[in-house]
Amino acid sequence: MVGSSAHSALFLCAFLQLFPLPGGQVPNCQEVRTVFQSLHPGSKWVPETPVSGSDLQVCQTKGPTCCSKKMEERYQVAARSNMESGLQVVSAQLKRLIIQNAAIFQEAFDLVLRHGRNSTLAMLKSEFPSLAGGAQSLVGQLFLDMSLYILGSDSTVDHMVAVLYGRLFPLAYRRILGGSVSSVSEECVRGAWKDSGAFGPYPKLMMTRLSRSLLATRVFLQALNLGIEVVNTTDHLRPSRDCSRALLRLWYCPHCQGMLGPPACRGFCQAVMQGCLGGAAEVQPHWSSYVDGLGKLAGSMRAEKDMEAVVLRLPSMIRLALKHAVNSRSRLSTLVSGMCGHTPQRASRSVRSPPPQPPAVSAARNAQPSSSDSDETLAGLRREFISNLRGFSFFYSGLGEALCSREPAPANHSLCWNGQEMTDRFPGPGLKRLHPSSESRNNKPPEPIISQIIDKLKHINQVSCVSVFLVCVCVCVCVCVCA
Repeated sequence: MVGSSAHSALFLCAFLQLFPLPGGQVPNCQEVRTVFQSLHPGSKWVPETPVSGSDLQVCQTKGPTCCSKKMEERYQVAARSNMESGLQVVSAQLKRLIIQNAAIFQEAFDLVLRHGRNSTLAMLKSEFPSLAGGAQSLVGQLFLDMSLYILGSDSTVDHMVAVLYGRLFPLAYRRILGGSVSSVSEECVRGAWKDSGAFGPYPKLMMTRLSRSLLATRVFLQALNLGIEVVNTTDHLRPSRDCSRALLRLWYCPHCQGMLGPPACRGFCQAVMQGCLGGAAEVQPHWSSYVDGLGKLAGSMRAEKDMEAVVLRLPSMIRLALKHAVNSRSRLSTLVSGMCGHTPQRASRSVRSPPPQPPAVSAARNAQPSSSDSDETLAGLRREFISNLRGFSFFYSGLGEALCSREPAPANHSLCWNGQEMTDRFPGPGLKRLHPSSESRNNKPPEPIISQIIDKLKHINQVSCVSVFLVCVCVCVCVCVCA
């Protein structure tokens, strides 16, 4: 028995001489065993003593190793999982910023529309009580259509406004303009408002302002939702086979040599991440354009292009349109009777002619004070959001660095892992620095998921450019020239 033990000891000594470790150290497999079993409880693949490792494919060493082939396979799975969870961690703040603001803006837009609808109904009840009941559904439909348009419906703003005034005119004709109830056709009266100029310039003015402000709002929301899609897609980047092997070498091959504490060298980590995330560099210019274009779009949404300011002025604009019709009631009664009936109708004496109104544009502009630019307005919310988003302008170019910085190196370690051995973390001027290895070479075409991200960003950047052009601001990703 004693002879057998002595023979085993001599064999181990001879084995270690065949595979010497740097510094003559023998790996301590007990600590490796503990760490590995924390990842895979109950597994029995960790050798109790160092082995040759001749069957290893990635974590090959010149000396004995604590890893078996099964361990190497499991470590590779863990490395892929680490990468995927790391991407989710580093993108979590950006994703939270966009998701929260998309919800905040959607709620704010809904609130503005509800307030505009209620204010319009209150105005009608106060100034045109005979219209209030009949016009309630018309007003409700207008604001519902605006809400659906912001969310992406195929309707047009011009059509919404035309429908409102087309249905409002027969009601106004009979209830406040003194028109006959029975001698004219409802359908004819509905179409007469345009030819007769019943509401003056206000419907056209309303179309213009709503078209600009609602389009910008619609594109802004679309851009936020697409930003969420892009970051979600980034979260689901999956390491390729080559990347998985490089990650294994980066994070777990040191375990095979019994080294659990020292970190990977920063240059080595960055080289691996560049190889794994090489496609992210192609996303960066499109992402920068997205952030820049969204900021310019938000900046263009001011005054008459600001949905909040325009919607809160709608009650006053509709009131001015109705007063314009009342002022012209005799002319309108004659025109409508000639177009749609046989006998001119006398205007009702119960309706008094209001005083002359100011010019359309100035009256509509002064009808209600402009909303302030405080932080509580939509403009203030947009400004704060864009300011925070600009902090992520270089998100994709900094993705590898962010992943390498997730686990700061312990201050008491002067060595780091360079993919093959431990080396000085801070090489002096005369020492050889780490050169990028094969992990950093990435001449392959971008992964399909990277191409998908780029296509999404290109689309919204183009839409944002068109929107900014339409609200007449000469800034965007593409070249915009305003009339």
